[in-house]
Amino acid sequence: MVINDAPSDQCFTPCKVCQGVCAPDLPITQRLTVTRQDMPRLNYDETAARAAECLRLALPQMTRQPVRPHPLSYAVWYEHVSGRNAALSAELERLMANGASLDEASTTRLYRHHVQDGDEQVAQRVADGFRNMIDDVGQSAQQAGRHSERFETALLHWQEAVDTGAAADPVRRAAIEADTRAMRSAVAALHARMLATRSEVDRLKQELDRAREEALRDSLTGLANRRAFDLQLAACLVSHDPPACLLLGDIDHFKRVNDTYGHLFGDQVLKAVAQGVSACLGPAQVAARVGGEEFAILLPGASLPQAQALAERVRATVAGSRIRRRGEGEAVGQVTISLGVAAQRRGETGERWFERADQALYAAKNAGRNRVSLSA
Repeated sequence: MVINDAPSDQCFTPCKVCQGVCAPDLPITQRLTVTRQDMPRLNYDETAARAAECLRLALPQMTRQPVRPHPLSYAVWYEHVSGRNAALSAELERLMANGASLDEASTTRLYRHHVQDGDEQVAQRVADGFRNMIDDVGQSAQQAGRHSERFETALLHWQEAVDTGAAADPVRRAAIEADTRAMRSAVAALHARMLATRSEVDRLKQELDRAREEALRDSLTGLANRRAFDLQLAACLVSHDPPACLLLGDIDHFKRVNDTYGHLFGDQVLKAVAQGVSACLGPAQVAARVGGEEFAILLPGASLPQAQALAERVRATVAGSRIRRRGEGEAVGQVTISLGVAAQRRGETGERWFERADQALYAAKNAGRNRVSLSA
């Protein structure tokens, strides 16, 4: 794709050369080329208001850099100001502290390293790794095969020498000894290559596991995301363990927090609540962020009274926390959470179980918030 530095009201038209958009009236030397594979393919679920706030924060920082504004540059700064990409923010802050500015090369590098679709990058690295392993093992096997053929020929010659009584010939003996050493060396090399291949397979497997773990984690709070929760809920439904309990929690008046303090501070609240929820859980208990300000807790094998007790502990922990605005130290008014609890019923679908917990949650909201309600 080709994007130029024309004013924002420039009417872009399809370009037959790049199959993207460009301003055809500008000289080619004034156009900025961004390849199609570089274009952001990102999954953002922010509300329009929060996206607008991030835009307001990103634009001043982006325009202070020598790089022209374009989708890659905006993606980098959007990820930074939204607080969703800690690794990117750390590197950006380090660069800015050292007085560096972002040119095209550094912006593209930051985008590809920190923003570009991680699943795609991991898949490419793993594919390349397996391809290289196959090539290396194939070459080692071919080399060992060639040595094996030579060794087989040498053995036939040695057998002939034994049959004819010429085995005592020093030249023949030296030849068979050299071929034996060569064959032993080839087998050892193949063995070493196979050991290295096994280590590489283990490394690639760890990378895939790490990518899978990241794909199942909410990037803002660090809790499990909705996809991970759905997988664990499905596993719970087919388990033969005793019935489980499901808790759904929703931060009270969260829209008011966003409207009063801004969406970035709302993210701080989400993180703080997630930490409070996690602090209440045991090792076999799973917490997930399943919506904007909605959390779910799956309790395998828990009875309804046990689940109710945990829900009360979560409610009290959140209500007892005090959240301060970064940089100002200003304490925000009490943040509370309402929770609904539903015990699993035999033969019940996951959708129905979740719906009953959701109904209990809204019963808690309607009863005054900052409380726990049980499903009938």
